[in-house]
Amino acid sequence: MTQSSSPLDPMAIWRELTAQWEKSTNAFANEAMASDPFRQGMHGGMNASLGAQKALGDLMARLLTMLNLPTRADLQALSEQLQHIDDHLARISRQLEDGGAAPAPAPQSSAPKRTKQPPSMAAAPPAPAPSPAKKAAAKASKSPARTRRPRP
Repeated sequence: MTQSSSPLDPMAIWRELTAQWEKSTNAFANEAMASDPFRQGMHGGMNASLGAQKALGDLMARLLTMLNLPTRADLQALSEQLQHIDDHLARISRQLEDGGAAPAPAPQSSAPKRTKQPPSMAAAPPAPAPSPAKKAAAKASKSPARTRRPRP
């Protein structure tokens, strides 16, 4: 079957009008989007949207904190910790299955190793003994003076 297109075909006229409308709309939209005011308006709209989204996120975080509920960041941190524990348990399980082979090397610490040892207490000279007069003065300063009150 062949399609015959007669000049009075209403669907052909509709298709042609729709195609012309789309072309003119696209041309107008491309001109509008190329202008500086349009760019500035889109930039301002995007900034306002991002600012509102951040404010809503902060508000929700404060609300959840007041209700003593975890925030999205709390749940993500918990998920990371659980993943670390799961990885560690899997590594231990593999080691046990391998018959207790040498453990995997521990991650290197960024802090330098401490090689200097503190001086021992035996090497320190003994402190001189205080004189009896100093002992009495120290004892008097520590204990408050007590006075007896007469009994009623």
